[in-house]
Order: sequence, then C-alpha cells, then structure tokens
Amino acid sequence: MLPGDDRATRHVLLVCRAAGATTLLDQAVLNIAVPSMRHSLGAGAADMQWIVAGCSLAFGLALVPGGGLGDLHGRKRLFLVGMAVFLLAGVAAATGCGPGTVIGARLVQGASSA
Repeated sequence: MLPGDDRATRHVLLVCRAAGATTLLDQAVLNIAVPSMRHSLGAGAADMQWIVAGCSLAFGLALVPGGGLGDLHGRKRLFLVGMAVFLLAGVAAATGCGPGTVIGARLVQGASSA
C-alpha cells in the first residue's frame, strides 16, 4: 500500500496542511498590518523588525527540538498542544498594548508552530 491510499492518512495530511497554512496566513496578515501596528503601538523600527522576523526565528530554532519532543511524547499530543499555544499566543499578540508584549507573543507563536 502506498502512503496516502487509506482514508486516515489523507485526513492527517489535510490537518497538517491546514496547520501549515495557518502559520503562513498569520505571517501574511502581519506583513499587511505593519504600518498600522507601528502607529498604534508606538513601536520603533527595531521593534517592528522583531515582531515580523521573531516568529520565523523562533520557528527555525525550535523546529528540530520540537520534532524530537514529538517523537518522545507523541506527535498527536504535541501537535494539539502546539496549536493551542499558537492560538493563545495569537490572542495575546492581537490584544497586546505595547511592542514588548507583541514581540514576546510572536516569539511564543513561532516556537509553538515548530
């Protein structure tokens, strides 16, 4: 049997693709909102750079350890925890009052998406 021939494998692939699309959509929306965020947060250029690039940086740093943790503790459990933390960090970033809060939440989002 080839991978993807059974129904469960296709569902897992669909869920993984949807999760990947969520992170890409989050980054795309953020890039559109940069000018209004900078004005409303009163953030400087360095703060905005951390907000935009921090998520990708944390994702890159946590990707390999995250895979190891998934092997150790179960991929499904770690996937669900990562999605929940990503959601909570997204809410924290959306409701953050200052640049430091948004930067911290974006770093947590990047690490949890890994």
